[in-house]
This record gives sequence, structure tokens and C-alpha cells, in this order.
Amino acid sequence: MMPHRLLWAPFALFTLISGASSPALAAPITAASPTPPPIMKPEERGLLIFQQICSSCHSMDHAHYGDMIALQLDVAALQHWAQQRHTGLESPIASPYPSVAVGKANNGGDYPPDLSHIVRTIRGGPDYIRHMLADYRPAPPGVTLAPHTYYNPTALTHHHKFKMRPPLQEGAINFPDGTKATIPQMASDVTAFLQWADDSHKRTRHFIGTAVLLYLALLSGILLALWRVLKKDAP
Repeated sequence: MMPHRLLWAPFALFTLISGASSPALAAPITAASPTPPPIMKPEERGLLIFQQICSSCHSMDHAHYGDMIALQLDVAALQHWAQQRHTGLESPIASPYPSVAVGKANNGGDYPPDLSHIVRTIRGGPDYIRHMLADYRPAPPGVTLAPHTYYNPTALTHHHKFKMRPPLQEGAINFPDGTKATIPQMASDVTAFLQWADDSHKRTRHFIGTAVLLYLALLSGILLALWRVLKKDAP
């Protein structure tokens, strides 16, 4: 008597040749769905907003183009951004204006402030920045605006009249992770970036501080052990 697997093999070969395969074998092979892009951190989206919108007027003198590698790993894109300002990754993100006079002339008489530490120095901090960026409105009845002035009830300037034009527009940014670029979303994201940029070397400082403490602890242990040995050998 032939073993069972030898009886089964010719039948299986016949079904493959004749196409009489099982429904499971005949099921069509579908292409794998594309992997969705990873969700970006708010500060990563905020960097894109700063690059494409804010940096056209504002500087960040205490941050360098190279610092942004922590948020955007595409070094070539950062180099291109720096080269547009005729500088390199080692340089600070300077004002786009050649002089204060030119900056004032392009912004209704007010020079755009440096944003390096704006979240720490402005009254109200991050909450103020987030709400102010999303709170531009038409002037209410009875309020007259001078040329190059905009109404913003959150703004700290006199009678809520603000010289900075509304920087954020719906859909102004195409985020790689598919996040919808609404004005509140962009205001929140760019504020997160400004908070990060306020101390972009925080992680490095923490790492160095921890390493120094460990080194001092190890050195103290060695000195203590040496002192005990010397004390033991002393007459």
C-alpha cells in the first residue's frame, strides 16, 4: 500500500495544473496599503511655519540653523534655507532685513522683534502668543484703524491695534503628516516651536550635567577608596 502523502501528491499536482485550486489559493493578492506618514510633533510642524512664514520678518539670533536638525533631519533642506540667507548651518537665524530702517519701512513703522526668547519675555507667555495669533478680527463699529494697522483684541498694544499683519491663513502650510492647517492649529504649533527654541539646547545641557555629576561621583568614590587604603597602611 502506498503511503498517504504519495497518493496525495499526484492529485495536488493535477489541481494546480488544472486550476482547480481551493478558494483560499484563488483569492486575489491585493497590494499593501501605503504606510501613512508618521505624526509630527507640534514643534516640528511649528518649525515649518517659522520657516515659511515667520522668518520672512523675524529673526532668531540666539538659535542657529544647525540647531533645527533636532527637529528636521533633512540637513539638505536646512542648508538650502541657510543658503537663501547667504549663510551656513553654523550661523544664527538673523533678520531678513539689512537694517532696522528697512524692517520698519516694511512693517508699518514697527521693527519685528527677535523671537529667540519671546515666550519668556512677553507678558502672558505662550498662552498670549497662541491666542493673539488666532485672534485677528475685523474692526468693530466705531473703531478706526490707521494704515498698516490691524485689529486684534488680544494684542497688548494700545486699544488692540496691532502693526503686525495677520501672519496665519487657512491652509497656508502643507504638513507632511496630513494635519489640517487651520489657524488655531498653526498658532498652537508655532507657539510650541517657539517654546522649544527658547531653550533648544536643554537636552544637551541636561546630558552634560548628568555626565558631570556621574564623573564627580566616580572620582569621589576613587578618592575615598584611596584615602581608606592610605589610612590603613599608615603606622
